[in-house]
Amino acid sequence: MSKKKEKITRRKFVNQAAKGYASVQLASVLPVSLPDTVDEGTTYHGVCYHDCPDSCSWKVTVQDDKVISFGADKENPFTAGKLCGKMETFPRDITYHPDRLLTPLKRVGKKGEGKFEPINWDQAISELGDQLKDVISRHGSESVLSHGYMGTQSLVQKSAMSSRFFARMEASEIAHTICGGAVVPAIFEVNGTSMGVLPEDMQHSRYIILWGTNTKHSNMHQWPYALKAREAGARIIVVDPFVSATAEEADWHIQPLPGTDVALALGMMHVIIKENMVDQEYIDQYTSGFKDLKEHVKSYDPTSVSQICGLPENDIIKLAHEYATTEPSLIRIMVGMEHNYNGGDGTRAVAILPALTGAWRKLGGGLMHLTFEMAGHALNWERLEYHKQMPTQPKRSLNMVQIGQILNNRELNPAIQAIFIFNSNPMATTPNANLTKRGLEREDLLTVVLEHFMTETAKYADYIFPATTQLEHWDIADSWGQVYVNINQPAISPRGEARPNSEFFRLLAKEMDYTEECFQESDKDMVKSAFDSDHPYLEGIDFEYMQNHGWARYKIPEPYLPHAKGNFATTSGKCEFISQQNGLPSYKEVVYSEEEKINFPLQLLTVKKTKGFHNSSHANVRHLRQKEGRPWLDIHPSDAKARNISSGDEVIVYNQRGKVFLEAKVRESIRPGVVCMPHGYWPSLIKGGQASNHLTDDRLTDIGGGAALQDCRVEVEKG
Repeated sequence: MSKKKEKITRRKFVNQAAKGYASVQLASVLPVSLPDTVDEGTTYHGVCYHDCPDSCSWKVTVQDDKVISFGADKENPFTAGKLCGKMETFPRDITYHPDRLLTPLKRVGKKGEGKFEPINWDQAISELGDQLKDVISRHGSESVLSHGYMGTQSLVQKSAMSSRFFARMEASEIAHTICGGAVVPAIFEVNGTSMGVLPEDMQHSRYIILWGTNTKHSNMHQWPYALKAREAGARIIVVDPFVSATAEEADWHIQPLPGTDVALALGMMHVIIKENMVDQEYIDQYTSGFKDLKEHVKSYDPTSVSQICGLPENDIIKLAHEYATTEPSLIRIMVGMEHNYNGGDGTRAVAILPALTGAWRKLGGGLMHLTFEMAGHALNWERLEYHKQMPTQPKRSLNMVQIGQILNNRELNPAIQAIFIFNSNPMATTPNANLTKRGLEREDLLTVVLEHFMTETAKYADYIFPATTQLEHWDIADSWGQVYVNINQPAISPRGEARPNSEFFRLLAKEMDYTEECFQESDKDMVKSAFDSDHPYLEGIDFEYMQNHGWARYKIPEPYLPHAKGNFATTSGKCEFISQQNGLPSYKEVVYSEEEKINFPLQLLTVKKTKGFHNSSHANVRHLRQKEGRPWLDIHPSDAKARNISSGDEVIVYNQRGKVFLEAKVRESIRPGVVCMPHGYWPSLIKGGQASNHLTDDRLTDIGGGAALQDCRVEVEKG
């Protein structure tokens, strides 16, 4: 099972990805039975499992099957011996949390009431198998939906065994589009790859545009490289519609209206081309479509763009000048700009800029985006995604952004009759939550949830199975934000009756009479097989090495200048300004109904502003919630005055989908006509029982079927 039989093509990997991709001593915070002083214990290597670009390495020391110390790996230069605040007390907050689910549960009340009784594993698996077979016999395998996502980014417990199970069943699969759904395919249309400037090479940049990314807050191990560049003379520019923690530290904050990034980028192109600040030699050799682009951007003059973006004309001109004339210039994007209708074209337009100016020629110049392709090249992906080699495959893919519509749509052929939810909490993390709630309330919907806690979603389950945490199972983690690979060793025995996700699917496969050999492969063997690769990026890095070191940096050629001489991974081999699928990028005004425009005059931004939560993870941890305080709404003084609202007032934010109770913070961190609230709070733990995604719309982006979350209109009134 461990041998690599064939090379996976780069295009195949890219297409698959585009579908969707402090040391703290714990004796005082873990169970009181732990002594104040302990023996040295045994130390294990691990990695943070969160869907985060940093993918931090850690070490955990265990004595008598209990954690006695836990902290960041000080030897990993990227992790740099520091975990984020939400993870410093991870063992206490998650693994040893008193509310953790430690036995299988069967529903005894109405869906959503959260009333369950314990059931043993054998009985639960037997009952579930019988019910699942009945669903398939009556409605077909496509009536079963697999809803796994990035609750763990680590590859084995995320999907290695579950994907085999659902491929064998030929179930429906969920399209992972809510994050990266627009930005990834869009950037592939331009460059054919998401790879660009390496994270560490930001220190060589002299003009850094952090576009739609709150780097200091949500990519904390990248921020020091920006500061190193600044110490060497670089300027840091932030483009963001609200004043983030990063914007507060920037040399210049440019604050366009939400969703207008594409117009700003095209306006920069207008100035750069008109004033002949392009690298014509680079354009002629390594790009296609310049003639048409040159004509296209004539209509995006500074005056027109100023009106679209709400920015001074001089700022647009100044940004274009500084970007085009300072070397090396770097644009850093993540996924922030994609969450609006123009998200795909915004990404494409920004991705074109480095080729126009020839920024790719110099170390630290170009575009920095996602790094997940490193793993696609280096690791034995055929073993990690063995399900794609199976003779049976999922027959249809359904967009997770619109899970509420999917569950309520009886016209689907077949309609969804069973759903498996793991590594995901859609009631808190996907838009139009009240519609999702209505779907999960269906008594005829067989709902299975694998979880650590009684989440908003788990309350609607028929069966809940307790999952292990990262301290209790084998795994391997790639990264979409840096160039290290990590191994995760089980440090303690699973608590209670918790079992890995992979083991749940092995047991259910047996119950379903799936006898294929692939369902017998152990987690450790899957981790081992990932390093069965002869790619030069893994030279000298095998399973034994990882066992001893825990992490490794891919053996990347230095200096890494991927597009200094073109070498784009498009069909033409050039940076393609004109997409074969979507033409030239352009700004398109979002269409709202007259009722929305009249009744809900404010645009709502829902952003990751909390420090203690990761999406909805950790939001049930009391001390982290206390640090965050009551959920709040940023509102501009002019909008607050018109509604007689002062800072500290309770306000109700509402639209046709829901209403949320928040505390007003009147300040100029947001523009007039725009309000902003944090994402991640569990609805059941705040007043009113509704949170950000009870307001957001499930409309899709222009490219890739992503989530246009920020195209949401609301009204605010004093509570």
